[in-house]
Amino acid sequence: MALTYTELTTLVRNWCNRDEEVVSDAIIQDSLQYAADKAYRTLRVPPLENVAVFVNTDSELTNATTVANNLNPSKTEIQIPHDLVEVIAIKETDANGNTIRVFNEKLDARTFFDPTSEKYSNNNYFTRERNVMFLSPGFNDSNLGTASNIEVYYYRRLPALNAKYAVTVLNYAAGLLTTTGGTTALYFVNGNTTTAYATATEATAAADGAGTNTANYIGIDVPHWLRDQNERILIYGACAQVFAFTQEDEQAVKYDKLFYGEIKELNDEDKQRQASGGNVQVNFNGRGLI
Repeated sequence: MALTYTELTTLVRNWCNRDEEVVSDAIIQDSLQYAADKAYRTLRVPPLENVAVFVNTDSELTNATTVANNLNPSKTEIQIPHDLVEVIAIKETDANGNTIRVFNEKLDARTFFDPTSEKYSNNNYFTRERNVMFLSPGFNDSNLGTASNIEVYYYRRLPALNAKYAVTVLNYAAGLLTTTGGTTALYFVNGNTTTAYATATEATAAADGAGTNTANYIGIDVPHWLRDQNERILIYGACAQVFAFTQEDEQAVKYDKLFYGEIKELNDEDKQRQASGGNVQVNFNGRGLI
C-alpha cells in the first residue's frame, strides 16, 4: 500500500511497540534510512534499474576524449551517476538508438592505465576511479559508425524516503503540491487560483491592476517503490535497527532475518522471470582464470 513518510514512521512504531520516550521519531526515521541503505546493497530488481544517457553535446563527454598514441588507445571519462549502485551495461549508440558497441571488458584501474599491461581484449573496456568512469577506446573512436550517445544502464538508489516535490509553478499545475505545512509562497492574480507564478513581480504583471495574493505550499511525497509497494522490507529493516538501538539482541536478529528474507524472495522472483519466456543465453569471460 502507498504510505506517506509520516505514516511509515507510525507503522514502524506500531511494529516495534515502543513509545516515544524509549524510541523517538528521529531514531525510527534514522532506522528507516539505514534499512533502505542496506537494501540497496543486495536488492537487484527492475524498479531499481535506470539508464543515464550522455549525449555528444555534453562537454564532459566530448571534451574528455583523448587522442590515441603508440602506447595507449583513446579514452573518454564520464561522471558516474550520483545514484549508481552497480553497473549492468555500458553501450555506445547512434542517432537512431542502434547499438554501435558495448563496453564488455571491465578492468581494474591499474591494468586500465598501465600501457604495458596485457589486456584480454584490446577494445571496448572500462574502469572506475572515484566518481569517474573511463571508457576505451574513447567516444566515437570506432569504425563501426557515428556515435551520438553513451548509455549507462545500472542499478540505482532511490530518492530519500522523505523526498518531496519542489514548490514550482509546473508542480503546482500538476497537482503535486499541498498547503498542509507549507512554507514556500506561490503568487496568484486575485480571483484566479488556477495559474500560479513564481514571483510577485510576475503575478503583478499578469494582474493588470487586479491585485495579487499568495499562498504557502509544500510538495507531496515523491513516489518511492520501497515505501509505496514493499514497505515490509523497510519495516523489518527499521525494526532490526531499532532493537539494536534498544539493545534487544534477540528481536534485532529476528527482524534482520525477516529483512534479508524479503530481499532474497524479491531477487529470486526476478531471477525466475529472467529465466522464463524463452531460451536464455549469457556470455561469460573468466578473465584468464578458466
